[in-house]
Amino acid sequence: MSNDTSQLNKNGNLGTSDTHSTAFDHSTDSASEELIKAVAKLNDADPVELPLLADFIDPEALDALFSPREDGTPRETSGQVEFTYDAYHVLVDSRGMINLYPHKSKADS
Repeated sequence: MSNDTSQLNKNGNLGTSDTHSTAFDHSTDSASEELIKAVAKLNDADPVELPLLADFIDPEALDALFSPREDGTPRETSGQVEFTYDAYHVLVDSRGMINLYPHKSKADS
């Protein structure tokens, strides 16, 4: 159950008009699946057409960071993980937000 929002920020960092944000529910959604859905939507592509997430980050580890413990209790932590996936810089945080913004190479700077 994701919820897409846009963030606008004039400083050129995370939050620029190129940023795409989607929310996910830790108790029912997989962070890795929601990430794939968001990138597929941005690329107007079928998720199976995307590069394997495992080539960029361990999807099971990503899910484990943000999912409830085995006994179902939520994780009482705050934090985030950042990585590059496909053409996007990705930030996933413990509040259940996935932020994507275009990855800029040194040639783009």
